Amino acid sequence: MFGNLGGIFRQEEEANSIRQVYVFNRYPEGVKPQAFADNAIKTSKYTFWNFLPKNLYEQFKRIANFYFLCVVIIMLCIETPIGPGTTMMPLIIVVTISLFKQGYEDYQRHKADNEVNHRLVNVIRHGCLQQINSKNIRVGDVVKCECEEEFPCDMVLLSSSDEEGSCFITTANLDGETNLKILTCPEETKSLLTVQELYGLDASIECEPPNVDLYRFQGRIIFATDTNLDNISAMKSLGSSNLLLRGATLKNTKFVYGVPVYTGKDTKMALNQAQAQYKLPSIEWKMNMYILFFCFLVVALATVLTIIEFFWEVECDKRALYRTRVVFSHSIGGFLNDFFSFIVLFNYVIPISLYVTVEAVKFISSYFIKWDLEMYHAETDTPAKANTSDLNEELGQIEYVFSDKTGTLTENELVFRKCSIEGVKYAASTDGVLLEEATGSSVDFDNQNVKDFLLAMSLCHSVFTTESQGKLTYEASSPDEKALVEAAAEYGVKFMFASRNSRKVRVDGNLDRYEFLHILPFDNTRKRMSIILRDPSGKILLLCKGAESSVLDICTSGCVDITRKHVDDYAAEGLRTLVFAMREISPEDFKEVDQLMVDCQNAINDREAKEQLAFQSIEDKLCCIGVTGVEDRLQDGVHETISALKEGGVKLWVLTGDKMETAVNISQSCNHFTASMKLHFLTARRDGESCRQTLNSLLKLLEGTSRERSQTYGLIVDGTSLATCFNTCPELFLRTTLLCTAVLCCRLSPLQKAKVVRMVKEHKTNPVTLAIGDGANDVSMILEANVGVGIFGKEGRQAVRSCDFAIARFQYLRNLMFVHGHYYYRRIATVVFYFFYKNVTFVGPAICFLFMNGYSPQTIYSELQLIGFNLMFSALPIISYGLFEQHLPPTLLYEKPSLYKESANTNLLSIKYFAAWMALAVWNCFVIFLFDFSLFYDAGGFNSSQRVGGLWCYGTVAYTCVIFVINIMIALRTRYWVWFTHFTIWGTLISYVIISYLYALWTNPNVLWLHETNDAAYVFIFLFSCPVIYLVVAIVIILCILPPVLVMLLQHHMYPMEADKFRLQDWDSVRAGRDNRPCCGYHLDSFTFTQYFGFSSRDGKGYSQSGDPLVMTSSADVAYQRFGGGETQYGSIDKRSGSSGSI
Repeated sequence: MFGNLGGIFRQEEEANSIRQVYVFNRYPEGVKPQAFADNAIKTSKYTFWNFLPKNLYEQFKRIANFYFLCVVIIMLCIETPIGPGTTMMPLIIVVTISLFKQGYEDYQRHKADNEVNHRLVNVIRHGCLQQINSKNIRVGDVVKCECEEEFPCDMVLLSSSDEEGSCFITTANLDGETNLKILTCPEETKSLLTVQELYGLDASIECEPPNVDLYRFQGRIIFATDTNLDNISAMKSLGSSNLLLRGATLKNTKFVYGVPVYTGKDTKMALNQAQAQYKLPSIEWKMNMYILFFCFLVVALATVLTIIEFFWEVECDKRALYRTRVVFSHSIGGFLNDFFSFIVLFNYVIPISLYVTVEAVKFISSYFIKWDLEMYHAETDTPAKANTSDLNEELGQIEYVFSDKTGTLTENELVFRKCSIEGVKYAASTDGVLLEEATGSSVDFDNQNVKDFLLAMSLCHSVFTTESQGKLTYEASSPDEKALVEAAAEYGVKFMFASRNSRKVRVDGNLDRYEFLHILPFDNTRKRMSIILRDPSGKILLLCKGAESSVLDICTSGCVDITRKHVDDYAAEGLRTLVFAMREISPEDFKEVDQLMVDCQNAINDREAKEQLAFQSIEDKLCCIGVTGVEDRLQDGVHETISALKEGGVKLWVLTGDKMETAVNISQSCNHFTASMKLHFLTARRDGESCRQTLNSLLKLLEGTSRERSQTYGLIVDGTSLATCFNTCPELFLRTTLLCTAVLCCRLSPLQKAKVVRMVKEHKTNPVTLAIGDGANDVSMILEANVGVGIFGKEGRQAVRSCDFAIARFQYLRNLMFVHGHYYYRRIATVVFYFFYKNVTFVGPAICFLFMNGYSPQTIYSELQLIGFNLMFSALPIISYGLFEQHLPPTLLYEKPSLYKESANTNLLSIKYFAAWMALAVWNCFVIFLFDFSLFYDAGGFNSSQRVGGLWCYGTVAYTCVIFVINIMIALRTRYWVWFTHFTIWGTLISYVIISYLYALWTNPNVLWLHETNDAAYVFIFLFSCPVIYLVVAIVIILCILPPVLVMLLQHHMYPMEADKFRLQDWDSVRAGRDNRPCCGYHLDSFTFTQYFGFSSRDGKGYSQSGDPLVMTSSADVAYQRFGGGETQYGSIDKRSGSSGSI
């Protein structure tokens, strides 16, 4: 029956791909001990010796930092008009800030590593139990772990305090799953419970090399009769159910013993902690592009001005107003000296603190996502989470959302609703009775077909039981299995207990024992699972369940056709279906099956491929016994969220592995497919020409000019057709699908999901994509998309661990994109362009002055002014803007998705907006230079002493104008004022005046004789004792801000965008319709900034959407801050009372 598969599986394994572990490190004579990784954990990035050089290398890989390093080197090598300290000091400060930040983070990692490495563990050595540091564990030791302890390395379970040789663990630190998992030890070692018994064990373990797959382990344990391991007495296969993973925790078991097989960096936990592929934000790419543009501009300007200076020296009279050099050197050295002097003079065009400021703004802003009360799920005590701060602004540019269905759009809380047994439909009533649909009569439980079906539901699964206070509880990793086991128990077949050798069910009051023989676990290739049991009468049964596409095709008896029709009926109702089948195995056939299973389980290399061949031969000629239909209802708010995404110009693609009928039903119920939408199907197509014809006809329809503008189209594609399209006509498929309003892809594998996302992401228009899912099968598409969002689901935390942002419900995506994303995108765009604007405005007057001083590279600013510009006098206001600016109320953004569409389509980081900012900077330079130069050109005295100003007077007036103009400009762009905004803008201007005054005194030897004088001594005090200076500064400010004011007024009133229309409304009337709850984690009043971070300003307590007080637990860890009115509070929530307590 099974051919020669057993012979194939018994072939020799390749020794070079097998890890050989000897228990207690008892190596046979002549065997050289292998070198394995030690168990020391190292998550830190630096060491004491390489921290400084390695960190500096990483920092100077950035374009701006490297540019300023080159400028500093130039300033140290040649005579320049500016001292090297003016550039060196800001560069040192910026680099030092990053140095300390990364150093502190790495120090924390070192502390955590030391805590883990020095944790005491119990190890059997030299025949006794010893305590050693965790880092000293070696592969081959025998380690003892007790209840509630974390396993220090990956170990093969040898024995347990449980009499069945089992233990319970949780893997929350690995995959986030909090449900209990059961592991078993080999039958031959489960009785070894003392140190003496274990020390007498002579065995070795062969297993596969280390790999990242948490759910895969292939190996075997070989028992010998002597210490040389020459005489093999037994061999037992090992799998993932025998491996204790580092990071997992022992539960409900007193102690276990295990043999380490992977230690330190070889453990699965360590291998999974590798950094995910870096997603480059679009803003960083554009920042680098604009910085490179200015680098080339500086070089070009320096080259042109050096050439002009040469000809001016030779052919023109010396008619510049200020001139510091008289003789020009005609040598190449002189030419290069002047060229590099110009480079130094213009280096302030490039903002040195841009990277640090943007990183700080994005990092702090990411906490607003966690603190957002509107994205806090009280039922599960789950706040939103940002795993990265690099992609905040990408949330405001999303064009395509790719969503999973099960657990993402639906609750993944399954309820048994219907079933079909031998072609007869049954439905579950509200009072827990199973009724025949046709007659309405109760099911006949004496019917053998019904009994077989319920037994299959109760036995074919991986569920196990736990008992607490006399109550039996089912633990399962899949909600499908738990729902079916609970349903079978409700209808009289109750699953009671599972051990390594048996399963017990209670039927009609009798406890029946079924001997457990083999399990054929579920996998995504077969899409089914099977279990082989011996029933109380001695019959050997194979029970199978799975997707109808995988089970019905291997059924040769039973009501196959009727069941297939019932599957379609249930799917049309939106129910999830599982088909059950069975077969009786004769004792002769079971011998072959048993040998086949043993051979493939003992294999190490290619075990999975060999298991697939074995399973395919065993799962054959089955009898179909029925199908179940379970309901997975939509999450709250999904319908409204999808409608809002459409209104916001975002296209939604649903990518699911579920069957087509179920997926279509869910898409229609959640408004993904509307009633007026025309649906087109591209399913079950294996022929490329057929796919091409269908796509061409649909493309003509989509591109036709005769169709109604209001008509929308949806496309349904299955995995088979998708694979055909990818192989034969990928461009045609992409072109067609992008024109569809909605796309549903069903029966997809995880890899196909990622391919779909990559196909759209790599389109020539470079759309920004977002993928959202809750399970391990969604990880590939989450990693592939520009932005990955994970749902805290019920089937593990793999998606949450791999994503960029995590939320508890799909409906929170609306707040994440339309409020947070919208704000972040506009803020960061303004922050980036403002930096270039202010630096061009700062350098512009100095460039203009070159045309009046004989093209001599002479600075007009003092060293304090050069150093303080980026660090003191223009830093805080733009940070405040980047954190708190709200051009529209958050509730309005939430309720009007069209505002998101308008913002995303505007492309705020485009060259058009960059040019507008630069035009404004050039205008400011022209105005400042014109009035400042006119003030000093052939001027008389300024005061009663008739004292005439010089170069530093000209520079100080220009600098003052620049500082006031750029800070008032950010004030002009601020729509939402909080006290921190007032403090940063007006405080910066006041501090500039005070610092300049003190600096003028500090450099005046007549006031402070200890300090040497310089050319800028007393200049500021002298200038601003003259009334005309105030008049000039005021006129300059008015003329500089006049153009943007006029442009904004013209745009708002003549060509208003939708946001402008709302902004022009009375804000009081807008706020009158707002409730007390915050929409984005914080609520900003006009002059009092109240930051809720999950709280109400009324009493310091958290409130739900209905207004009921929330009781938050520690994982919500939110903070309440209130600024304003002389009050500052920092509080935390008490888990019992919900009251605010000071920290």
